[in-house]
Amino acid sequence: MAHTIPLAHALDDSHLSPTLPVPAEEPAPVVGDAARYHHPHYLSADQISAHEIRFAFREFTGREPEPSSPLEMYRDPTITSEQRTQISHQYTAARVLWSQRRMRVQAAPLLETAALRWSAWTIAHDTMMVRFAEFATLPDDRWRSQVLRLLDAHRVARQMAADWDDIAEQLAVVVDDQHAAACDWRDELDLAVVAADLGVDIKGWLVDHISAYRATPYYQHDTPLVARLVKTIDDQRARLADVAHLSADHDTGGQLAPNRL
Repeated sequence: MAHTIPLAHALDDSHLSPTLPVPAEEPAPVVGDAARYHHPHYLSADQISAHEIRFAFREFTGREPEPSSPLEMYRDPTITSEQRTQISHQYTAARVLWSQRRMRVQAAPLLETAALRWSAWTIAHDTMMVRFAEFATLPDDRWRSQVLRLLDAHRVARQMAADWDDIAEQLAVVVDDQHAAACDWRDELDLAVVAADLGVDIKGWLVDHISAYRATPYYQHDTPLVARLVKTIDDQRARLADVAHLSADHDTGGQLAPNRL
């Protein structure tokens, strides 16, 4: 008995299957020109290693807008993921250089003011320490007048310390802004380096982290240099109070008990 097998295509008169049509090739995807998304200061990029690219830029002034990858790049279907990644790295590198330059620009006038205030603080602190040391050789009949001179020196030193902490906080803000823009700790710029470049010696200066100058919702605290000074003042007052009590001058001893000015 004859069997039939259904064919996908009909046979022609020669009983051969017609030639199947060759499928048309899909057009290659269009790759966009990523150069239009480069940062305006971009010059070139060199592949240093498999995982490192070195970017070159025109010098930043620090007054330009913060470099940020353009949003249009992420909506552009002609830009490949590799292109987006490289441009993103480019803007990261640009942001680091921009932040370092901005820090130098912002720190320059602050450092000039800070140098004057640190000098004023140093004089006030040294005067206070001299006034306290003078008690050791002072005649008893001049003791109370010396207390007055010391308290005046305390108040002046407290004001100079507060003035210093005010400018130190501004410097801490500048440092914190630069560190926040850096993508790696190696890109963080040290204030001492900036100061040295500007010819300012900040050795011995007390510039703490920005958080040390900000009040918290839970408790109030003195700013760093004021806190250090208050500890010294309290120690001095406690010492004089002890002497007053031992000398049976209890009224003076009570008045000299440590407290915050």
